[in-house]
Amino acid sequence: MGRKVLTLFLGFLFLCFANGFCDGDAKDDLIRKLSEKVDQLERKVNDLSGKLGTYEKSKGVSDEIIEKKVSDALTKKEEEEPGLLKALKGTTLSGYVDTAYTYNFNAPDSGSNTARIFDTEANSFTFQSAKIALEKLPTPEDRVGFRTDVLFGQDAKIIKPYGWNTDDVNLEQGYVEALLPFGKGLDAKFGKFVTLAGAEVIESKDNWNFSRGLLFGYAIPFTHTGVRMSYPLMDKLTGYFGVNNGWDDIKDNNKSKSFETSLAYAPTDRSAFNLTYIFGPEQIGNNHSNRNLIDFVATYKPFEKITLKLNTDYAIEDDGLSLGKNGTWAGVAGYIRYDVNKWLSFSNRTEYFSDPDGLRVVSGIGQDLWENTITAEIRPFKNLITRLEYRYDASSKDIFSENGLTADYQNTIAVEAIYVF
Repeated sequence: MGRKVLTLFLGFLFLCFANGFCDGDAKDDLIRKLSEKVDQLERKVNDLSGKLGTYEKSKGVSDEIIEKKVSDALTKKEEEEPGLLKALKGTTLSGYVDTAYTYNFNAPDSGSNTARIFDTEANSFTFQSAKIALEKLPTPEDRVGFRTDVLFGQDAKIIKPYGWNTDDVNLEQGYVEALLPFGKGLDAKFGKFVTLAGAEVIESKDNWNFSRGLLFGYAIPFTHTGVRMSYPLMDKLTGYFGVNNGWDDIKDNNKSKSFETSLAYAPTDRSAFNLTYIFGPEQIGNNHSNRNLIDFVATYKPFEKITLKLNTDYAIEDDGLSLGKNGTWAGVAGYIRYDVNKWLSFSNRTEYFSDPDGLRVVSGIGQDLWENTITAEIRPFKNLITRLEYRYDASSKDIFSENGLTADYQNTIAVEAIYVF
């Protein structure tokens, strides 16, 4: 722009000289003013050029500053904007759908498999369960979290706690969790949660077999409602302590509480040990007669593809049979799993359960039971688990049925398909 102005002034000056339009003094004055104007224009051009160079050199820094300001503004907006999206930040959604078919070679007239937990229907297709779980784990930055597990179907009926009025839908877990700033971090759960005892769990996808074992179904509880705390006592040792309503009680069935304590020790990445003790009164309306359970689980991986597991239980219930006469039950289970490759595994479970006073399996019938289960698990796709299982049950008493007659054994075969998400 400065050059254009200069050109116009020089052109005007040329015309003045050429046509005699300007006299001598006027010409000198005009030349002086034009020189001053040219100097001013040159200074402005140089100043603008300097500013342009400085901008180009600092352009990258300016972009970083702008990005930081935008990020800070978005963060501030998130903090000032409560709502569902903010509440669910860091929350995970998971679940599964579990279906099966069980065939009982004994062909029981009742249409039921005796001494089974979830696979109770004989010669029938079953919708075992569907589960939806939401979980937000507490962290040192955000110390409060939660978890809810909603279970639907056949399995929901089986684990129905005392005080729950719905059969086909069950809140398996529902608790608030906080990581308290005490020492290495004290974790506290308040609500309903699964038991610390046992080698097996409610979710079939996390077990090695389709059917649940005798110890899982008859020796231990499924869930508790109360408060549970855990603390890392050492690098590889964690301690647990809790107070709750008792065994499978969302509503307390008496005026006393039960207590749980457990130690979880994992000395290596190939071995783990859990020792759990649960005690408290569990009989309806009885505040004094305690039930005591000791549960031990050991897991060991001697080779990359082989995993071993052992579970033992012993329980005694004060006044379990009558006033002053206690009742007991006990059992042991052994597991082995061989992972052939990423999509194929074989598992075997062998267990013994003693119910001498008839308190757990068949009321009033004291007996000893054995069972052996062989399972082939195929995982053809990432989210699909399929199983083929054979199981043999036996008892010291004729508690089973075969073609209308009593029997002391039972044979079943089952197929299962689980979709996991």
